[in-house]
Amino acid sequence: MPLFAFFVIFALWSMYEIRRSTAAGRKKSEEFWKQEREADNVRKQDISNLDYISIPFDKLPFNDSPELPARTYQDNILKLKDKKILNLTGYTNTELKLQYGAANLEALTEYDTNFTKLASNIARWGQNLYESGNLKDAITVLEYGIHIGTDVSSNYLTLGQIYLNQDRTDSIYDLIDQAGDLRTLMKDSILKHLRELLEQDSDIPNS
Repeated sequence: MPLFAFFVIFALWSMYEIRRSTAAGRKKSEEFWKQEREADNVRKQDISNLDYISIPFDKLPFNDSPELPARTYQDNILKLKDKKILNLTGYTNTELKLQYGAANLEALTEYDTNFTKLASNIARWGQNLYESGNLKDAITVLEYGIHIGTDVSSNYLTLGQIYLNQDRTDSIYDLIDQAGDLRTLMKDSILKHLRELLEQDSDIPNS
């Protein structure tokens, strides 16, 4: 094939791909804004009976005089005592408006932000307890993080490592099941690392 003909074909193919990509992008944008308009017109719904999270302060291992950084993590959690907390991980603003009404978006965003603060501090606190050798309290804190549906990967991986060290393979399988239900971009990464823990367990010779 002559070189000139090759470049002509390549140029035509490139133009076709660009136009197809542009058309697909335009269609996706139109669909998004259509959904946004619909969401903005949804009436305000009652959100008083949603699955709000209540922090079990009496069951978590709070210490009256913890050292830093544990003190910071505990203080941050205590600040959430009288705040509403909702796990809305994975839901877009458009989805929230469609389900609960645009008038509730500001409140729902606040409640979800509170959840993010809770989940991140639980994970860090549990990690700190683990590194300090306090495995019992670390398990209590990290298992609570799993219970509320955290998507913080370190929460799963630290707890998984503790289970591995304690030869609790079944508990790692439970973590995999729970991680499989997450609505987060981190899900695949969490599952990958938990499965790697199981592979480590299979490499440990039986005594």
